[in-house]
Amino acid sequence: MEDCTVIKTKIYTVSELNQEIKKNLEAGYPDIWVEGEVSNFYFHDRKHMYFDLKDENSKIKVVMFHHSNRNLIFDIEEGLHILINGYISLYEKRGEYQIIALDARPVGKGALILAFEQLKDKLEKKGYFDITHKKSIPLLPGRIGLVTSIGGAVIKDIIQVLKQRFENFHLIVRDVNVQGITSSDEVCEAIDDLCGYGVDVIIIARGGGSLEDLWAFNTEKIARKIFRCPVPVISAIGHQTDYTISDFVADKRAATPSVAGELVILNKKEAVGNLKGMVKRAESLMKSKIRAYKKEIFFLIKRRIFIKPETLLDRFNQNVGDLNVRLKNDIKEYVRAGVEKLVNLYRMMDKKNIIKKIHFYRMAIGNVNTRLFSIMQYYINLKKNEIKYILEKVADKNPVNVLERGFALLYDAERKKNIKSIKEAGINQVVKILLKDGILSAKIFDKIYKKIEPGLKNEN
Repeated sequence: MEDCTVIKTKIYTVSELNQEIKKNLEAGYPDIWVEGEVSNFYFHDRKHMYFDLKDENSKIKVVMFHHSNRNLIFDIEEGLHILINGYISLYEKRGEYQIIALDARPVGKGALILAFEQLKDKLEKKGYFDITHKKSIPLLPGRIGLVTSIGGAVIKDIIQVLKQRFENFHLIVRDVNVQGITSSDEVCEAIDDLCGYGVDVIIIARGGGSLEDLWAFNTEKIARKIFRCPVPVISAIGHQTDYTISDFVADKRAATPSVAGELVILNKKEAVGNLKGMVKRAESLMKSKIRAYKKEIFFLIKRRIFIKPETLLDRFNQNVGDLNVRLKNDIKEYVRAGVEKLVNLYRMMDKKNIIKKIHFYRMAIGNVNTRLFSIMQYYINLKKNEIKYILEKVADKNPVNVLERGFALLYDAERKKNIKSIKEAGINQVVKILLKDGILSAKIFDKIYKKIEPGLKNEN
């Protein structure tokens, strides 16, 4: 008898198998770090990130959900070399395994430095750093706004500098945290508060520190706030070698908070000294001018024209005399020439000669009149004949004259047109017959086609 052995084997569905693999992958690789280059980066709705992480020989898909990527301080972008921390999982719908990234760090460069460079490049392209947008710092502001921490040494340094430069300054301090998670938001609120209070200039200041300590002044939010601030802003963050985004966006950068105090208001002693120097220079210039004018006046007074003013008129009197003589001579010449012309005209006016010319012109005019009359008579007769000819032609073509000779006109009243051919009339059609003394209404009972030769009468 043959031995039959039944082997019981579990049969998976595709979904069951993918779920099993997913559990094994997530359990086998719960916390890994993977290094590679970002490729095919896609930021869906600015929430979830999808990209490939590749090296020279292979690649793996990576997903970084919003709750993880929102904490990144730098931007992941195409071609960036990064480290990914996360776990391996399976996308069951397509059966593809992938890394679920929980954190990311740039390779070869600190995250903060990379984030700083990315934001700086982004804002520069938007024009946030253009000098055309920079506002001028007022020479003597009525109200100075200061955004800083009242617990630090910065406020003391600024106040000390302000006292040395202009002791009766008006300073309004807005206390903020200059380090920590909330510091960037607090600085933005402080700028709004000081603008609402009506300050003429704002100083944003804090002492030195590491890049992490100064990070509150490297955010896009504080850059937008400074850029849109209606009053000038001086950025005094850290030491001389420290540069932040707020330094680039601000209307003026101060190397240190103390320097900001020097930039925000003029030095009273220097200003007064400059004014006194200007007054002395003006007095000296005025005295020099007065001496020059006096010298010029004395020179003019000694001239002959001011000693004897009548000499100024002598030259004009001489010119007037010459002109008077010339005018008299011109008038005499004009009168002489006029008299000579009159004499010549009188000589030409011979009485007999004039009578002969008048008789000659009368005869000439008479001949012209006779010729004109003859021409006009001829032209009138010519036009009369033309008109007579035209009237005869019109009379021949006058339809009334045709009716007078015994003819009649057939008229279609409905279509309002003459009937010129037998084809235009129909049996039982009512027509109008126009005679010389009236109109007849008639009805057509029959149509007889017959061609009438030109020049022959129609036989009934």
